[in-house]
Amino acid sequence: MSCIYRRSSTLAAAAAWVVLAATFTAPAAQAAPYGSNGVFGVTTQPRDGWATTYIPPGRYRVDQSPSMQPYQSPPGLWFRCSNFPCAATFPGNIIGTGNALRNAPTFVDIFPTDVAVALLNVTLTPA
Repeated sequence: MSCIYRRSSTLAAAAAWVVLAATFTAPAAQAAPYGSNGVFGVTTQPRDGWATTYIPPGRYRVDQSPSMQPYQSPPGLWFRCSNFPCAATFPGNIIGTGNALRNAPTFVDIFPTDVAVALLNVTLTPA
């Protein structure tokens, strides 16, 4: 009987170490950024043929796309759209717009009712 007890306690200890090791070695989950140029369909409003990539609704931090010195990328901006095409040349589809500020955090809320988001020199990261 003591042999069985010793084996089960050894297995339990080994299993505990595996769980503990996995906890400390697992990489921290980080949200993938979206950007920096292009049109993203909103996942709750898919439209065939208009978008090749999608972004889920939510709150996003807006960052100016990085550029190499001595150059600076043009000012960044985003558009939230109610329909495709989602671009400055289709103002009737734009329901919101904003700029990325180089020296201050800015945010955008993408709603489930939005159809698309256009990014120009902007990176969005889930907030």
